[in-house]
Amino acid sequence: MSRLSGDEIKNGLVFNGYDYTLQVWVKNGVVQECNHPARMGARCCNQRVLAGRRLAELARRGCLVDRRSFSNPTVRG
Repeated sequence: MSRLSGDEIKNGLVFNGYDYTLQVWVKNGVVQECNHPARMGARCCNQRVLAGRRLAELARRGCLVDRRSFSNPTVRG
């Protein structure tokens, strides 16, 4: 089963949806909590590590960010 993308993209970054590069859910530009059980540890996934951070801030710091929304200049519409 696959998810049809309904991601909201602003300024080339996921604003609401799933950032596939970082593998995190984003709401209003902010990485959400992962909700894994505490027993999995503090670094169970990127989502736990990055929770509460703004994607725009991560992009400025050079973290990998999903750039799917950028147009491909070689494709003509």
